[in-house]
Parts: sequence; structure tokens; C-alpha cells
Amino acid sequence: MTCKGDKSGILISYSDGSSREKKFDPDGRIYQQKFDFPLAKGYGDPVIFPWEGKWYFISTSDNRHDIGIYVREADDVHSLFAEGITEHLILPFDPERGFEQTFWAPEFHVIGGELYILFAVSGHEWGPQCHMMKKKKGASIIEADSWEDPVKVCKMDGTPIGQGAITLDMTHVKTNKGSYLIWSYRQFIGHPNDTGSMLYIASIDEDKPWILTSEPVLLTRPLLGWENVSGTINNEGPYGFIHEGKLYVTYSGGAANSYTYAVGLLTADEDADLLDISSWTKSITPVLNFYSVKGVFGPGHNSFFTNEDGELMIAYHGETAIDSTLRCDGIRRVHFRADGTPYFQMSAAEDLMTYGANQM
Repeated sequence: MTCKGDKSGILISYSDGSSREKKFDPDGRIYQQKFDFPLAKGYGDPVIFPWEGKWYFISTSDNRHDIGIYVREADDVHSLFAEGITEHLILPFDPERGFEQTFWAPEFHVIGGELYILFAVSGHEWGPQCHMMKKKKGASIIEADSWEDPVKVCKMDGTPIGQGAITLDMTHVKTNKGSYLIWSYRQFIGHPNDTGSMLYIASIDEDKPWILTSEPVLLTRPLLGWENVSGTINNEGPYGFIHEGKLYVTYSGGAANSYTYAVGLLTADEDADLLDISSWTKSITPVLNFYSVKGVFGPGHNSFFTNEDGELMIAYHGETAIDSTLRCDGIRRVHFRADGTPYFQMSAAEDLMTYGANQM
């Protein structure tokens, strides 16, 4: 890595031929947004989201036995993880409405100009199903009555997408071709003919995003060795971003609270028909695992956000030790190689080995 710059900033060049511009802080040091791991303990499936001048954090709360959906609000990303920050309950335990367990993997998404939360929840009988709820116009994110009643995501004929199965980890992606939902589906769980968790995709109309406008298409199923470990047969936790005309969708395999959890990658052209399975390329090996960054075990179920400096960041959960099952949250920058492909394994030290050095 080499550096050159002036008083306003610096250009950092990496060994693969890529480069990035960085600014100096008031003390004349190279500025880098850096997050220590772990940021928060007992939170899985983290999502960081900017909205109307504020930042929000939402996740599965293992500390509350996955009951309820809670949101944090702050003026910047670092403050979302400040000690003692308030967590606002926006969807409580509610047997009358059928919300009793598995309040899993909530995600903020803007669809058709409206803000939604996509999540999975079960009633009295265990069996998570994908739902979404819409924020009322002009309402605050952190108030429970700011959100319309959650609705179950349904097929074109009005039947739930998970009849006879469980559905979870729903996300939304939008390309030049339209809007799509991607989610995890598993049938016959616990039986010899268990399908494992598979990812499906379908198109939607943004005016009614809870109703599919196509038949679900099987996107990927766990056939690779790293996806089938620790007694888990798993493709889950999809989340996407677009960069230089390519759609990248990460997903997770392995055990969600074990060092075996890892991140895979699906890629398609932004102009492709995403319902045509031939449009997609699946990486054979994981792009993020417990070998990737020292001290982070089982990184997975990630999301992406653009930080205050315009850099793409990955948020994920992992464990602090190889024998731990406590999910903790982390954030790091996504680097783009010289060929434009993403690199998710860059630690803060690798990102800027000259961090703390004065201007050259």
C-alpha cells in the first residue's frame, strides 16, 4: 500500500491496483471510520439505516429471547452503540394479533417511496412466516403506533408464501428491471426429507409489495460443503447492493450462532432478468468466514449501508471466541478491488496500515 496526498486529503493505493481517497482529521492524521468488535452483544442480524437525518439500528434481540422488535435511534452510527442507549419497542408480544415468538431478522427497506420493515414472526405455534409493516406518513420510526398492522407476504393467489413450510429473512432488491423480494424457505424441517433452507426470489409491485407478482423462483439451495455444517442445511439471510452495474447478494450458511457461520455471494447484472436462474452466478467458496478477520468467529447474516463518508459498509453478527454462541455485532468497510468486485474481509488494520501517521 502506498500513499500520496496534500493538505485536503490523500490517495491510498493497494497492492491489487485499486485505490481510494481519504481525508485528514483535525490533527493531520488520516481519517478512518473504525468500529471495534464486538459493538453490541446478544444481537443477531443487524441492520443500520439512515432516515431523515437520523440513524437507526434494528436486529433480532437474543437478549430478549427473540421477542418483540426494538429500534435504536441516534445522530450518527457510532452513537447507536453508546452505553445505555434507549431501545424503542415498536412491535410487542401480542397473542391477539398472532405475534408470540421468532421476531426474526427485521430489516428497513424503502419500497415505492414508503418505509417498511420486513421480518418473520410466529404465533402460538412455532413456525416463522415473512411479514411486512408500513410506516404511517409523517410518523416517527420509534413509536409503536407509527406503524400499520403487519401483513403476511402472499403469493399471487393470496395464499401465504410459506404454507406447509417456514419462511424468514426476507429482503428487498431493486434493479433496472423492477423490484424483487428474496427470502429463505424450508419445508419438512426435522424430518428425513428436510429440504434445508433455500432462497427464493419473486417480483413485486411497489404499490402492494406484500403480494408477489410472479411465482417464486428457486435461487439457491445449500449444496456446498460449507453450507452444510454443524447439523445445519442452510441458505439464509440474503441482502443486496448494486455497484458498477452489478447486483451483489450475500447470504449465509452454516450455524447462525457458531464459528461455522459464513457468507456466500450471488451475482447478477443489474439489467438482467432476476427471475431467470441463468442470470445468476454463485460463488463456490464463502467470501467471509472465521478465517477472514482475526478475533471474529462465524461472521454472517449481514446487511449493507452507506456511511456518512459515502463508503459502503457491511454490518454482521459473529462470535468473540470459537466456542462461543453469543451473537455480537460488527461493522467494517467493503473494499472494491481494481476489477470492481467487492472484498468483504478487510480489517481496519489491513485497510489502513498507516492509520495514525501524519500527512506525508
